[in-house]
Amino acid sequence: MARKAVAATLASVLLLTVLVIADATLMTAQDNLASSAQSAHIEGRELLLEESLTGTNSLQMLAQVQAFLSSNPAECDSMPQYVSSVSASSSVSGVDEGISYSGNASLTGAPTTVFQGPPANDLVLSPFSGYLPGALNLDAASSIRMVGGGGSVSLERRDIQALNLPISVATASSLCASTLLGLDIALSHASCNATLAQRDFDAAMPQLEEEASSLGFFFTAGWSLDGSSCSTTYWVMLVELGVPGVTGGFDWAVRGSGWTA
Repeated sequence: MARKAVAATLASVLLLTVLVIADATLMTAQDNLASSAQSAHIEGRELLLEESLTGTNSLQMLAQVQAFLSSNPAECDSMPQYVSSVSASSSVSGVDEGISYSGNASLTGAPTTVFQGPPANDLVLSPFSGYLPGALNLDAASSIRMVGGGGSVSLERRDIQALNLPISVATASSLCASTLLGLDIALSHASCNATLAQRDFDAAMPQLEEEASSLGFFFTAGWSLDGSSCSTTYWVMLVELGVPGVTGGFDWAVRGSGWTA
């Protein structure tokens, strides 16, 4: 009888031990599951935040470029240099729902024959996302770093995306060249005679204005005569009106000049 009692006691102790171990294992599993769920939540939040920060930086830089285009006309004979001179930068930092973040971005004009990166994956940016033939194409390089969960979950990303502002770079370049050539031909027969020069200038203008208007540009031009050297100087201004931009429509101008001996 004593042996049976001892066996029963050992069985009870063994069962209790198993239950304690099982309970501890279950608690550990639940803790791990909760930790995994929390990490997954933070990772998901970081991905959404990364997309938002990239979009914010891109919009800020596009607004800077738009302001530059509005106040700085391009020169007909240096359009590639003008495109290359376009640049902007932006940075953001802060804390969002326990996630510390910082991001830097830069924007540069891209040659029209080169496609550097994929379109930006952002609905707000969609009108200005991707490579647009003949427009002002831009490379947006961004760097984002985020840390959440007390340092347990981090995200770092660097990429280059293609953006654009729809000014008609290629059209303006060819139109400017053709209008300057038209005035050069018209004024080359003036032979130091202001009356003849004005007549030839007035005769050439309707066709040049019509050509510019058909391509979406407002066209103005002028000329002057240097009597001492009998040379005629002429100039043109092309304005693309109401170009869609991130802060609203804007005007972009292209100008050029030449002279005849």
